[in-house]
Amino acid sequence: MKFFFYNLISLLLLPFILIYFICRMFSRKRNPAAWPNQLGFTKITAKDPKVWIHAVSVGESVAGASMVSALKKISKVSVVFSTTTKNGQDMAKKTVKDASDFIYFPIDYFLCVWQALLRVRPAAFACVDTEIWPNFFTVAHMMGVKVAMINGTISDRTWRGARIVPWVYRMALENADLLCMQSYNDARRVIALGAGPERVFVTGNLKADQFTEHVSPEELAELRRNFGVKAGQKVFVAGSTNPGEDQPVVEAFVAARKVFPDMKLIIAPRQINRADEIEAIAADFGFTCGRRSDGTAADEARDIAVLDTFGELARVYELCDISFVGGSLIPKGCHSILQPISLGKGVFFGPYTFKAKALVTQAKRFGAGFEVSGGSQLGEKLIAFLSDPKKMASIKKGCEDMMEENIGAADRTAAKFAELLPKEENK
Repeated sequence: MKFFFYNLISLLLLPFILIYFICRMFSRKRNPAAWPNQLGFTKITAKDPKVWIHAVSVGESVAGASMVSALKKISKVSVVFSTTTKNGQDMAKKTVKDASDFIYFPIDYFLCVWQALLRVRPAAFACVDTEIWPNFFTVAHMMGVKVAMINGTISDRTWRGARIVPWVYRMALENADLLCMQSYNDARRVIALGAGPERVFVTGNLKADQFTEHVSPEELAELRRNFGVKAGQKVFVAGSTNPGEDQPVVEAFVAARKVFPDMKLIIAPRQINRADEIEAIAADFGFTCGRRSDGTAADEARDIAVLDTFGELARVYELCDISFVGGSLIPKGCHSILQPISLGKGVFFGPYTFKAKALVTQAKRFGAGFEVSGGSQLGEKLIAFLSDPKKMASIKKGCEDMMEENIGAADRTAAKFAELLPKEENK
């Protein structure tokens, strides 16, 4: 009955949804090649048996990559990897080395889902993070496909939204065979939303296994050249900043520069086309900028380097003494704090961390992450921490201890997921 009502409501909303998707089709950010896949017309080369792993965008693709690698070590199945966004697809192709095919995820309408599943015919399906698609989960279950959620997390926003339409979440989760959650709080919440307790396990955060290696001395020297960083120079990296966050970061840099006159700031905007905007903000404070895209970031005389290229941020954190992660001074929910922490770099973030609640709580507990309210407090803490060698050593130790607790999530998750597969497919 829930399945019938969900599809009836979807049908009634179809005209509005079609208008929305047609508008997105003409957006320059959309990939026209994605639409046949999203309507269910998927073509793949993988041979049976196969599994289907889905990640929405960049962060989820990075998390999914470690699980796929771990799964291939213990299973003989082929992997079909899907994303929703083009950026996610690009990242998946870079990081998921063991996938046979890369496709886009179908729209959650019965015919689109049915068509896609009929063409892929996976033995099992897993979505990364909180991707709850009622039609997909239900139709997959009807077709005998094992359904899993991996690296699962239930954010405060999802938790509040689920209370409005609890039957929709219950409908989807009743059809999930396995839920591998990041934390015990996530496990408690997903059970409350309708998942069977016997199917819920806490396996940790998959992203931790992607950030375990430092760059080589040669790579570090190259990074210094590319961003105009001199030996012994203090460096502050602000990663994944969004509109409204660059100015507070620059304000904090102004304060820190009074104590550390040669400090370098590297800003990596979440939207790499915002270099002009950042340069204008910097100019208002009397700073000069260089860009990674045109090579001017290598100029040691520039005060600020703008990382306006894709896929380099994880390595660039290696340059810094301490970092800030965006999406947290505005209501975005906070981007990945594991990247800097995995390199032993403490991280500042704002009060809006609802998408990363478990990791933020853990970072605070280990003394690896610190909440700030804005540019003024960020500047004060930058100065206080960088002026205290014992504090910086303590932060580095906290980062190491936190990573030690998280490492191994991919192997634990892959082992649980492999239990859903036919026994003869496991090595």
